[in-house]
Amino acid sequence: MPTREGVLKAREFVFFCEDQALAALPADFPRPERKVMWTILQLHFGDPAAHFELQPHVGRGQVELGLHFEGPVEANDLWAFRLSQRASELMASLGPGWELEVWTTSWRRLHRVFHFTKLTTDLGREVGGELCKAMQVLGPILLEPARVGALQEARS
Repeated sequence: MPTREGVLKAREFVFFCEDQALAALPADFPRPERKVMWTILQLHFGDPAAHFELQPHVGRGQVELGLHFEGPVEANDLWAFRLSQRASELMASLGPGWELEVWTTSWRRLHRVFHFTKLTTDLGREVGGELCKAMQVLGPILLEPARVGALQEARS
């Protein structure tokens, strides 16, 4: 529950953003599977290695939102390559602040950061809206049969 000033604890913030995002999805949009690890929310469409992730970093005053590829490096590179081929279209749909990057030696992500001084319900609505938009823009790419088949080949 938020305080009277609309401030949330980190775990409350994560669930608030998730509720906002899922409520805003069209009724016919596939619902993702979820995994919660205290203040980390991961949502995926059948492949947990390719997931949307939301995590507030209270000590840094940042909320990170992104599409993470945390599987085998070959599959992660293929996902990143496929997103980069459509970068202009995707960035126009997602809006400013999104960045595709090599995150670790094997993981890749398309993400953005929100800066904050307090985790408020207003910020939660903004982040939840961005999560909803990201799922609508990027989710269909994750669900395309040809892409799933190519990824399965890359993992073999």
